[in-house]
Amino acid sequence: MKNKIENLTEGVIWKKIILFAIPLMISNLLQQLYNACDSAVVGNFAGSEALAAVGSTGALINLLVGFFLGISTGTGVLFSRYFGAEDEKKLSEVMNTSIILSVVCGIFIMIFGLIWTTDLLKIMHCPDDVIELAVIYLRIYLLGMVGMLVYNVGSGIIRACGDSKHPLYYLMFSGILNLILNLIFVAGFNMGVAGSALATAISQFFSAALVIINLIRIPYSYRLNIHKIKFNKETAKQIIKISVPCGLQSSMFNISNMIVQMKINDFGSVAMAGCAAYEKIDGFLYMPMMALGLSISTFVGQNIGAGKYERIKKGIRICLILSVIITAIACGIVLLTGSKLLNIFTSNEEVKNVGITMMLILAPFTWTHSFTEILGGAIRGAGSAVQVMVITALNICVLRIIWMMVALPIKNDIKVLSWCYPLSWIICSLCFIVYYLKGNWLKGLNEE
Repeated sequence: MKNKIENLTEGVIWKKIILFAIPLMISNLLQQLYNACDSAVVGNFAGSEALAAVGSTGALINLLVGFFLGISTGTGVLFSRYFGAEDEKKLSEVMNTSIILSVVCGIFIMIFGLIWTTDLLKIMHCPDDVIELAVIYLRIYLLGMVGMLVYNVGSGIIRACGDSKHPLYYLMFSGILNLILNLIFVAGFNMGVAGSALATAISQFFSAALVIINLIRIPYSYRLNIHKIKFNKETAKQIIKISVPCGLQSSMFNISNMIVQMKINDFGSVAMAGCAAYEKIDGFLYMPMMALGLSISTFVGQNIGAGKYERIKKGIRICLILSVIITAIACGIVLLTGSKLLNIFTSNEEVKNVGITMMLILAPFTWTHSFTEILGGAIRGAGSAVQVMVITALNICVLRIIWMMVALPIKNDIKVLSWCYPLSWIICSLCFIVYYLKGNWLKGLNEE
């Protein structure tokens, strides 16, 4: 397969965006399918406690990894801008430096996580009947951290070149491997959560290897050369300047999710399993907006490099319309079929009832998050990562924590807890709309 480098600064905008976004949507779909299959395998072959254990680690994993995945965002923004400006020297420096950063950060997360696994899970109020399984799952899962970060940073570089297809192929191959290994380890060898975590870790390194091979084969002077890979301090500073706000945003977002998970854990293993089951379905609803959010970031970055500002605004409008329509349709489908979908993950009626409760509260409003993903992605693609961090932190993270502090003491109910999600989506989206229309996130660049 030859690497295809796609220029998003020319051609019909809606066609370019759709063709770029479709592989991303399929990638997200496959990722959700693989995650759902993992949970289905664990839930059906290892029981509801194993499913709860896997679900309880999600927020903690995202917290440990989220900050450092900001490197991927920072790299993508810089790479797409230099790609639009056709600066091959800078492209090479960004590629080399970001790969080194991802390896170092992956090792750090792995060591830190392995040491503090039990303590972190206890802080999250992980129940006694689940914590032992959760510790086993998390420790094995963390062994794949280097592979995860290298894949995310590398695929971010590939997408910044306008190539969204190859990351899809790699995800497809690694996902199939992950599913096969899950069936072998969990269903075949009866390894439970340990088998599921091991399958994930192996597949992460497999996907990372495919990305590295791609970067080595890029048919331009900025291709990756393992023997000549070099760390550039100034480039690292540029990456970190964008990455740190993105990482802090992700960390604060995940801290709020971790606090939500702690509250869910307080309701017991049945609530944990029910929420974990619906979260797998809910993940499918995010696919269109996440794919289009990544697409608009690359689109904005390349067109800023080329100095085409009017094209940027048109692209943003197209992405918003597509995201709202597609996500709203997907929300409707989930509301009509959600009860049957939950049967895939569990046969326990109590667990299913919790999942249905989450679905009825979240699904009707999930489409509103499109404004946050698209406008946030566009503003971040322009390099204004701090503004995106502040808006998201205040309206997603802080608002959810305030809701839990105020509402739950009045009525300690899983339904009340669940409302923190739609409320934060709506308010955050309104703030992004105001900043997009009134802020100088693009004007400042235009005047440079």
